[in-house]
Amino acid sequence: MTHRLPDWQTRMEAFVRERMHQPFAWGSNDCAIFASDCVQAITGQDPAPAGLRRHRTAKQAYRAIARHGGLCAIATQALGGPIAPAMAQVGDVVLVSAGKRDALAICNGSTALAPSSVGLVPVPMVEARMAWGVR
Repeated sequence: MTHRLPDWQTRMEAFVRERMHQPFAWGSNDCAIFASDCVQAITGQDPAPAGLRRHRTAKQAYRAIARHGGLCAIATQALGGPIAPAMAQVGDVVLVSAGKRDALAICNGSTALAPSSVGLVPVPMVEARMAWGVR
């Protein structure tokens, strides 16, 4: 189980600033890597399962995610059981819809941040379907 570092807010703010204009890229700034990297910034521990960071294409990413049971299973294994999205706090991981697929994002208050082709985009937290606490 991961625990937030005492300066997690400063660390998260620096991480978000760094990624704000970085476009989506498989294996370096896709939803799973973005969420894992943010949790690592907050806790100092990488929650990504072994092998998740090796993909460089969509096909490889979907295979890696499937091997680990899907996005929900990956988040649950790393962070524990899901919580109600309405209970999510800044820094928690959430599941949102990204077109026809699900995506992991990071709660940033009333919005969640997710990587896109133009950098981080806000998604209203009311659209979050699941959440996992980063404690």
